[in-house]
Amino acid sequence: MFKVRDESSELDYERGGELGHLPVENFQFPMPPMGIQPKEFISSHFGPAAKNLQFRKGTTTLAFIYEPATPNDKGGIIIAVDSRASAGEYISSKSVMKILDIGDRMVATMAGGAADCQFWTRIVAKYCNLHELREKTPITVSAASKYFANVLYNYKDHGLSVGSMVCGYDKKGPQIFIVDNAGDRSPMRYVSVGSGSLNAYGILDTNYKPVMTDEEARKLGRRAIMHATYRDAGSGGVCNMVHITADEKVRLPPLDVSKLWYEFAAEVGKDIVYEPHDE
Repeated sequence: MFKVRDESSELDYERGGELGHLPVENFQFPMPPMGIQPKEFISSHFGPAAKNLQFRKGTTTLAFIYEPATPNDKGGIIIAVDSRASAGEYISSKSVMKILDIGDRMVATMAGGAADCQFWTRIVAKYCNLHELREKTPITVSAASKYFANVLYNYKDHGLSVGSMVCGYDKKGPQIFIVDNAGDRSPMRYVSVGSGSLNAYGILDTNYKPVMTDEEARKLGRRAIMHATYRDAGSGGVCNMVHITADEKVRLPPLDVSKLWYEFAAEVGKDIVYEPHDE
């Protein structure tokens, strides 16, 4: 029999109360033998000093909140990512979906190790769905991100590589939380994560406005990803985008970043790639 949770109990969830103590015994990893520390093992075999394997990664993810400029606009959250997966100098995939669903109006992005991000995002999605089934109400973005941070904190010395943005729309409105493998968690208005984040921030810091039309917001997200993929070797592929509003979560069609680049060059009226100087 389901029970209805009151406001005080929901607040306890957001503070990491009952939600932070849901059983995860099926996902407790055994420790390596002979006292080997996982973090040191990964650093020695996959780090910059490793002779055989380089565990370098690259990606660009971003998200921002905006208010609608006109009655015809919906506002909400724009989440935009690239689709390249790399392992050092090797491009292992050009079509990775880095925006993962964890609820009807909530997603988490991938930046870091693909396996770590995908596995732990599935665990978070499982307990978010379990919460909704038990309590007959969707979990808040704050509570979901808190649970995510608590789980990662328990494994902070195991060499995980996770930098995720938990984005969603709940009764408190649009919210973005950034969570990393150290268990840190911070609310953000707009944020970018990944090797191309500095390039994306250059566009966001210059062009972001708290109030925009839906078309302006989508164009800003795509342009930031496009510039990041052009300047960062670890980012590329297509630009995937999700728009979360108070009513729905919409996945927009992927656009090739090369096409976005040529559209940008045509818009500014010159060849950005090569512009010879007049003699």
